[in-house]
Amino acid sequence: PELEAELQLDRLKPRPSRRVLLLQGHQSSWQEQLVVAPGTPPVCSNLTAYLRDEAEFKDKLSPVALSVALTLPREAPGLVLYGDTLVQAQVGGTWL
Repeated sequence: PELEAELQLDRLKPRPSRRVLLLQGHQSSWQEQLVVAPGTPPVCSNLTAYLRDEAEFKDKLSPVALSVALTLPREAPGLVLYGDTLVQAQVGGTWL
């Protein structure tokens, strides 16, 4: 079976106002199909994101919220995802 993986950067902002973008493609989201089957090696994706120049946006104080979603396809009856449904972390930073 396959899982749909989706990453949203700065998800609380409207798309045109997002402050963080992926280096490849300069988009604020990423999607990929992950094959999950017994005997297959673990899947690892390394994504690099960057903060847009602070002159390009006004909001410099609100946190940057990221979300990662894993979903099963509808045609996968009997399969269940189990694990944390919400993971939050806050990392401090300094504006230079």
